[in-house]
Amino acid sequence: MNKVGWTASFACAWLVLLLGAVMGHAFAEWIHGLPAVPLPELGGFEAARQTDDRMGWDLFAFILRRNMSVYVLLLFGLVSVGLVTFVVLLGNGIAIGQLIGFARLSGMSGSTVVDLLAPHGVLELGALCIAGAVGFQGVRLATGLSRLNREWFVALRPGLVLGFGLCALTLAAVVEAFVTAELAESLRR
Repeated sequence: MNKVGWTASFACAWLVLLLGAVMGHAFAEWIHGLPAVPLPELGGFEAARQTDDRMGWDLFAFILRRNMSVYVLLLFGLVSVGLVTFVVLLGNGIAIGQLIGFARLSGMSGSTVVDLLAPHGVLELGALCIAGAVGFQGVRLATGLSRLNREWFVALRPGLVLGFGLCALTLAAVVEAFVTAELAESLRR
């Protein structure tokens, strides 16, 4: 494994995520510009929303499960020539861009958005982009730039990649569930 391949794969993962974020923000702007149409009355919607409120360790478990499933999906790029990795990174970028776009359009300041997303987002997105870099190695395999053999697999260090992802995403989930959620709740009041 040469450093150039890893650097390019990591940069590609960030670029796909950022492309998705730009697309998501543009979607939020487009949706915001649509004419407002009243929604039909949805019976029981408030009750359903209230039962979905998660806090503390339940929220932590939910976030960790969701992020680990995304992490593992990103690794499937190894066997899909990077296609699964590309789609998952782009989709997550779109979701992040829409979240930021709708928050800004609702009047939230940029510094508040950063305060809410940065504490856990740095760890979470960094870990996901590392998994994306591993997933994009599937392109190198398919094009013959890397040969699938024991040395290549050992150099990939799958145990280290999975262990790092679990540790980073666990820490990010703790921060998101106990710091970000409390901050968001205080802003809501």
